[in-house]
Amino acid sequence: MLLRIFRLNTGLMVMIALLVTLTAAGTSWAVAKANTVEEKIVRLAAKVQEDPTDGRSWNDLGVLYAQEGQFDQARDSFIRAVQTNPQEGDFHRNLGLAFSRLNNYSLAVAEFKAYKRFDAMGGIDYWRLIGHAQVQAGNTDDARATFNEGIDMLSPTLGAEGLRLVLALNKLEMNAGKDDVVRELLKKHTPAAVTFVKNAHDEADDGYMEAKSIIHNQVGQMVDDGKLMEESGLLPEAGKLYSEAYKMAPERDDLLPRLVDVYLKEGRSMDARVAARLARDDHPDKAGTWIATAKVHETHDRLDDAIVAYERAYEIDPEIDGLRVAIGNLLMRQGRDREASKYLKDGVISSETKPEVVYNYAVSLMRDKKYHGAIPSLKSVTAQLPEMYQGWLALAQCYQQTKQYSLAVAPYEKAYALNPDPKLLFHLARCAQKSKQYKKSISAYEGALKDDPGYVKARYNLSLTFMDAKKYSEAVDSFQKLVELEGDTYRAYYSMGLSYYYQELYDEALESYDMALEQKETVNVLNNIGLVYAALGDKKSAKRYYDDAKALKGGK
Repeated sequence: MLLRIFRLNTGLMVMIALLVTLTAAGTSWAVAKANTVEEKIVRLAAKVQEDPTDGRSWNDLGVLYAQEGQFDQARDSFIRAVQTNPQEGDFHRNLGLAFSRLNNYSLAVAEFKAYKRFDAMGGIDYWRLIGHAQVQAGNTDDARATFNEGIDMLSPTLGAEGLRLVLALNKLEMNAGKDDVVRELLKKHTPAAVTFVKNAHDEADDGYMEAKSIIHNQVGQMVDDGKLMEESGLLPEAGKLYSEAYKMAPERDDLLPRLVDVYLKEGRSMDARVAARLARDDHPDKAGTWIATAKVHETHDRLDDAIVAYERAYEIDPEIDGLRVAIGNLLMRQGRDREASKYLKDGVISSETKPEVVYNYAVSLMRDKKYHGAIPSLKSVTAQLPEMYQGWLALAQCYQQTKQYSLAVAPYEKAYALNPDPKLLFHLARCAQKSKQYKKSISAYEGALKDDPGYVKARYNLSLTFMDAKKYSEAVDSFQKLVELEGDTYRAYYSMGLSYYYQELYDEALESYDMALEQKETVNVLNNIGLVYAALGDKKSAKRYYDDAKALKGGK
């Protein structure tokens, strides 16, 4: 009868959730017969009233309360369970989890230590539980030491629990921005994860998903390194990394196409053919597989086969940049103009066509809101005429319109270099902000304001970007300058209040929120004032503002 912590993997991030489960073991027939949680609670409450020394029933009652989200009652029940038998590890573990849910992390840590001391199995998940509590309490150095201690104790095989500790430490170091530490951590423990997956019976095995997540993160690092090596012209090194990554994660559909590209650049056409064939065997439903196949066919001058492969890729994903151009170019080379017109307007992709003509064609597509279709032509224009400001601007606008914000940043930078207009810096900054490139976004907004100090929209967005980047002191200064530009406004004082709150400057936060209330009374600002009073320990005032917010919301 345990409260269990399960780990869920999403991309490169590791989420930790608490899931409450109750086993039937040790539960009386009358309680087991109850159909609802409420009925079970009533009957267990009666049972412990009859026999207050029944620790198992107190524990079961606490689990039921926790299932219902009633963690105060769960905590009290677990305390009673511990009192009946202070040496029962499960009771201490559950009490620790209840304290964690109530944000009493120091008490949670103490209970987890007791759990480890008394648990018959040695409390193998102790390090994860206490480390999680330390993270929640903001004691990241202690959590780091705890996770590392657990990993050392469970090495070299790690097992399911050791793998979870690796992921927990990986998340902690990623959040701390310690990329080098993350890199070494993954490099050290990926072999154990690979061995675990190899020896697992199936995907349902405990620890399988954690092992796959570690492998996925390591492969991601290898792919990023491979890209850098490609850009630096270190093709053999890039190929070796992609090949090793494929062996670890053959389910990733991007690795073999990358390997094909590297082999073709090296002139290793036979190796490229082998890699393309593997891609067709492993991932026949992915566009990248058929693009890689088409490139191999082009290298061997098998244009008909290349066209068929490109068209297969187009059927799978018609939005891939440059795919229509590739098909159209091959059809045009074979004199199949009518078929080529399915993909591109006649003549636009001809080698004799002037870049200015291609630009005009792209602009006509943009006017028809066909931004995806305009991108390949504009990429061609900027490649041929890098000094053409309009081409870079149009390309940036197309990326922005298609919400490819990270790709829009570089074209806006090129356009600004050719035509230093603060409005361009604003759009550059906005795209960088959208793609979470906060350092670049802040620099661009500041550049726009340097050119035009009265640019209110840039000042407001800069302030928000400081908040996004967790630079709350800078955000406050920026919002104060916003007030100087536009006067007293709700949006400035409300956001300023948030920035003070995150710095735990509660008096200043209250002052800002009061100024916001003078401009407009909203549910959000009332709730946030309640949060400030709660942080100050003034529960009475907090409740009054929460009630006001609730009343205002009900009134609307």
